[in-house]
Amino acid sequence: MSQVFEIAPSEGDFLACHALTDMEAVFRLDTGVRLDKAGLESWRQRWRLVLTDSKGAPRTLYLKRFDRPPFRRQWERWREGHAGLSTAGVEWTNARLLAQAGVPAIEAIAFGQEMVGIWERRSFVMTREVAGESLERWVPAHLPPVGQETDFARRRRLLDGLARLVARLHRAGFVHRDLYLSHIFIEGEDFRLIDLQRVFRPRWRRRRWVVKDLAALHFSTPADRVGRWERLRFLCRYVRACGTGESPRRLARLIHTKTQRMARRRPELAVGVQQESS
Repeated sequence: MSQVFEIAPSEGDFLACHALTDMEAVFRLDTGVRLDKAGLESWRQRWRLVLTDSKGAPRTLYLKRFDRPPFRRQWERWREGHAGLSTAGVEWTNARLLAQAGVPAIEAIAFGQEMVGIWERRSFVMTREVAGESLERWVPAHLPPVGQETDFARRRRLLDGLARLVARLHRAGFVHRDLYLSHIFIEGEDFRLIDLQRVFRPRWRRRRWVVKDLAALHFSTPADRVGRWERLRFLCRYVRACGTGESPRRLARLIHTKTQRMARRRPELAVGVQQESS
């Protein structure tokens, strides 16, 4: 059995103060709040931890633990080219690659894995708390409905800032594969990506994956909060930031087609597609 345990250099002393410097200690930890949710399989655990630093100030961290993943998950890793990298290792690696590429995303501070050959026995990844809240919650709570906005300049800045984030991700060669509002956090007018498990750099059919990302964003955005012309403005800013010279209207048609397929599969989640028929 092989074991890997890594800590970001800036976090070594902090985690050492809490004796979180080996796999056993991390997997024994049960002093946080377990964030169970419907549909979360038993081999996956999510925890919120509040630990004090050397000055006694509280710091919130999030811990994902994976213990004896089933064959289905093992096969998925192998098929995607991660035979030597655990479930947590994929997210740790993605976080570091996005940071190197200058893409604002969640920060991973520690990671560990135990492998028997290519078989994952267990793994974990620990991340900093992301400031702000998800767009899934923020948009209906803070973005006025279409036609009721008074601060149009702010609204345009937000759309443009989101377009730049997505363009930066795609320009660096990555796709997210789960680019829903729930996986984008906002603080002020800054955006940051979370849930990096499925991020990758496609070698083939890259355009397909880019359209899928944009369709997921469109699909999860409430139609009563962001109208048709604002969505087109977003695509214009996105295309400009990508520098591809693509037609935003043509891209919009591809997104519409993909979104309709998504809506047929998950009609209860289709909050953004009804706008297209208006």
